[in-house]
Parts: sequence; C-alpha cells; structure tokens
Amino acid sequence: MNEPHGGRLVDRVTDDDPEAFGVGSADQPRIHLSPKTFKDAMNVATGRFSPLKGFLTRNDFLKVAHDMTLEDGTVWPLPIVLDVDGEKATSLEPDQRATLCDPNGDPVGVIDVEEVYKYNKSEAAEAVFGTDDEDHPGVASFKSRDDFLVGGPITMFDPHRHNGHDLLPAESRVLFRKKGWDTVVGFQTRNAPHRAHEYIQKSAMEFVDGLFVQPKLGDKKIGDYSDAVIMESYRELTDAYYPTGNVALSVFPSQMRYAGPRESIFDALVRKNQGCTHFIIGRDHAGVGDYYDSFAAHDIFEEITDIGIEPMFFSYSFFCEPCDGMVSEKICPHGDDERIYPSGTEIREAIRNEERPSEKMMRPEIATLIMNTDEPFVTE
Repeated sequence: MNEPHGGRLVDRVTDDDPEAFGVGSADQPRIHLSPKTFKDAMNVATGRFSPLKGFLTRNDFLKVAHDMTLEDGTVWPLPIVLDVDGEKATSLEPDQRATLCDPNGDPVGVIDVEEVYKYNKSEAAEAVFGTDDEDHPGVASFKSRDDFLVGGPITMFDPHRHNGHDLLPAESRVLFRKKGWDTVVGFQTRNAPHRAHEYIQKSAMEFVDGLFVQPKLGDKKIGDYSDAVIMESYRELTDAYYPTGNVALSVFPSQMRYAGPRESIFDALVRKNQGCTHFIIGRDHAGVGDYYDSFAAHDIFEEITDIGIEPMFFSYSFFCEPCDGMVSEKICPHGDDERIYPSGTEIREAIRNEERPSEKMMRPEIATLIMNTDEPFVTE
C-alpha cells in the first residue's frame, strides 16, 4: 500500500470542545464557508488532501498555480484556498484565530490565520486552467470567488461524512489491509457507469488485488447525473457483475474543477492518500468542451513523472460488432463504422427523451434504474 502524499496522513479533526478553540468568544471573528470551500476544508482535515494542513498561503498559492508544487517542492496541482471579501479581510490579522462556519452558519472548525492576501484572478485562472475564458465552468467558478484569500492551518470538529459510503483515507487504508490488498487501483467518475467504464475497470483489475471506485460527488453542471443516481447505479453494477471480494465503493465529496490534466494529477494524489497504488486515467479526464486535448491528462504524467502512484492509461473503448464485445483500439482491428462508442452525452440525451440506451452502451439494469428515478440529472 502507498504512503500518503508527503509521507504522513494529515489529521486535523479534533474531539476537543469547540470552546477550547475560542468558538463562541465575542472577539473571535467568523468566516462563513461556501459549500465548495466547506468540502475542501473537510478533505484537508481528514487527510484526502495530504500534505495540506489548511488553506494555502501566498507563496504556496503562487507555486501551485504556476509550477504545480508547494513552496517546499512537493507536487500539488490545484489551489485549495479560502476566499473572503474586503470587509472580512480587513478584520483578520496574522496570528489570529477565526471560527469557520458551514453554509448553515454553524461553527465547524477554526483557522489559525497566517496570512491574508489579494490575488490576481485572471492570472491564476490562466495558469491553472490554461484559459481565462469565463465560458469554461472551472474558470467561471474560480473567478466568482471573493477578492482576498486567507491562508493557515485549520482544525475541524467533526469529519462530516457525506453519507454512509464515505470512507475516509484512514478507513479505506484499514479496509484494504483487512482485504489483503497490496495493490489497489482507484477509479474516479462523475457519471453513472456505461459499458466502457466497466470494461476499463475490469481490465485494470487483471493487474491488481482490488478496485476502489470513488465517484466525485458534489457541485456539478446542469445536466450531470445526480449524486444519488451515480451511487445507486454503481451499487447495482458492482453487486451484479463484479466479484464482491475485489471491489470497494466509496465517495469523494468534492466539486468538479474541470481543470483537465492538472485535475488528473490531483485526483491521483487523492487516491494515493486513500491508499491506492494505481489510478485509472481515461481520455478527457476532468475535461470540458474543447479546452483540452483528449489525452492531455495522459501527457501531463510525462512532465510530472513520479508522484508515488502509478497511472494506468486507457484509450478509447467501444463495442465492436465483428468482435461482438467491448474492446479498445489496442486490440480491435476494425474500423469506426463497425464500432459503437458509449457516449455519456448520448446516453443522457436518450434518457431525457425517455429512450432506452442500447445494451451495447449501458447495462439494461442501470438504464432501468436511471429511467425510473424521478430526477436523475442536476437541474440547478
């Protein structure tokens, strides 16, 4: 099993009374977290974002944005930041403690403020996403943040599990050991499973002891599958078609950042912290529109060569009529006119039109489950 990124699994969750951290004190300022930032805080605190112990200070932020490393040289591809408006920024000072409140206004943790700083949104967006175009959903989300960032270590009062399938890194590591898995491949998804996903996962399972399927659940685009549908469909698929002793299912409560190749590194590091030794990367990982080449998420691993988890690259997978099954470009000699590519977009469109997707693209049980769900897609 892999060591956590940075060599030690971060744990910033305490059982101590919040009052011991100044919560409730009249002179301790409060910072209200957005739903996205709240998820980031919990992922930092529970070790998914190891080695981060809090939100990035200025030098770490700039290094991550421009060089994909922290100031100490540790690979880290995406900025994990806490934004505040100008009024809140002027009320905060270094060496001050502030209470962190969840989106409902309830105290959930504290941050020991090291730095409050302004940042150039356009410059950072260009560096991280490769574009400053606000039609890019990741850029639009990033640039909608407030104008100041607060950096410093955090302490949270509860792990705030997403649901009963939320295996924290310390727990997944225990599970893998109990199962006797020395090698584990992680699979990241934001979709209900189609036949190409199944083919890729089972191909990877030939080389490792276990498969860890971890859908990314949280804020998505309108038209994406709902969190509930993704989880239910994966339970249906793995119960019916996978060896139960070789599969574990959890969730990754986090928003999609649509950062393409950088997000492939990020997602791999999260699975490294969960205990995975390998990570599946297909085409167009975390991409959106035409902003990234279909295999940019593969190519970046030539630049970032050793992050302590082995990428497993997969190309196009499809149903081939002459082969009479799911195959890939590497093993199929037939042309495009004899291939049926499982398209998530086409499957979603068919379901929206109350049309059953072809069984060559999606298992009928999965299609039935989705079609029988009242609201299978994100609507707002």
